[in-house]
Amino acid sequence: MASETVESAAAPVPGLWRHPDFLRLWTGQALSQFGSQITLVAIPLVAVVMLNASAAEMGLLGTLVRLPLLGFLFFGVFVDRMRRRRVLIWSDLGRAVVLAAIPALWLADGLSMPALYVVVFLLGLLTVFFQIAYRSYLPELVDVRQLADGNSKLQLTESLAQTLGPSAAAGLVRVLAAPLIILVDVVTYLASAVACALIRTPDRRPAAEEDGGNVLAAIWDGLRWVLRQPLLRPLAISAALYSMFVMGSLQAMFALYVLEGGPNVPVEWFGVILAFGGVGAIIGAWMSVRVMRRFGLGPVLLWSTVVGNLSLFLIPLAVRPVGLAIAMLAVAEFVTWMANQVFFVANMTLTQSITPGPKQGRVIGTIYSLGLIPAPLGTLGAGLLAEGIGLRHTLLIAVILGGLGPILLLVFSRVPRQREIPAPAEA
Repeated sequence: MASETVESAAAPVPGLWRHPDFLRLWTGQALSQFGSQITLVAIPLVAVVMLNASAAEMGLLGTLVRLPLLGFLFFGVFVDRMRRRRVLIWSDLGRAVVLAAIPALWLADGLSMPALYVVVFLLGLLTVFFQIAYRSYLPELVDVRQLADGNSKLQLTESLAQTLGPSAAAGLVRVLAAPLIILVDVVTYLASAVACALIRTPDRRPAAEEDGGNVLAAIWDGLRWVLRQPLLRPLAISAALYSMFVMGSLQAMFALYVLEGGPNVPVEWFGVILAFGGVGAIIGAWMSVRVMRRFGLGPVLLWSTVVGNLSLFLIPLAVRPVGLAIAMLAVAEFVTWMANQVFFVANMTLTQSITPGPKQGRVIGTIYSLGLIPAPLGTLGAGLLAEGIGLRHTLLIAVILGGLGPILLLVFSRVPRQREIPAPAEA
């Protein structure tokens, strides 16, 4: 349990715009995020247009893209045992080399689906390493009172990349072959590696291993530590509920429900609805640090959950006429994604601040895992349930369980009373 908080009355801390090393990390992250979004568009185009991939082959490709996400628990332990900046640099260099294989094989007339399978799997592994390392590296780089601002800036560029990157990729497709577009991502990874290499803050030496090098023991240590913390436990359980019932059920069935199983929105309006979510995400990431300064960490975690999760009810309740349904769905997308970004920044700030340095990787890996692993189970369950009771009722059940459950967990926890950023808890 955290025995104290970081005093807000402490000496002023310079803004991150005057923190050269953070700006280098931010620049590298921004470049690699935008490049990754271009690759997300280019690789399926390579598979479908140039390699004539079948539905089964595309399914396998999609599975291999997501399979490394199951490794967050393992990779978090390894990140704790390495110098994190080196993990960032080598992850970027590795991703550049792996991706460069696609245009190289294409130019040599040797590109095939098996080669693409290997590339996307290795790319996914290296990306998981990078994600854990850069989130766990931030507390080494900045003062604890700068964490919220740092997370806000990192999340803002991620939201911008996810919103604008696919459009940039679509524009590049008109002038370059899909394999050559991937070279843009190769360059961004190399630039990111250089930016991280220029960071001058000394790397923290990995702590001595208390588990004797046993990876499973270290994974259990991270999970147990999260569940023992009264501030992190309700957030972790909430993440698992949200993953299963909202990410796995609601979001997986969203397109089918909107276009065919519910209000039957014209397909040309579907992209407009999703665009509202992108705008909301950008605004949420931008405003997160501001609302945290105004209302405090815990209240923001609670109310972003309340606002975001209650807005989900607009989705299964969207009814005809079509104009009204479009408006309800657009509002739901905008508010949900805005609130989600505020919550993510606050949650990551709390996790980083309360977690001792030597445990950052495994704890962040645990948090990511709880937010990702239950989703496939939710998708499977929602598909089976929808066959029996229909999409609208299935989504309503998903919103009740995945939306109201986290709200109740936070209301009856210590989280809303934690206004200040906590000091690290005992290891």
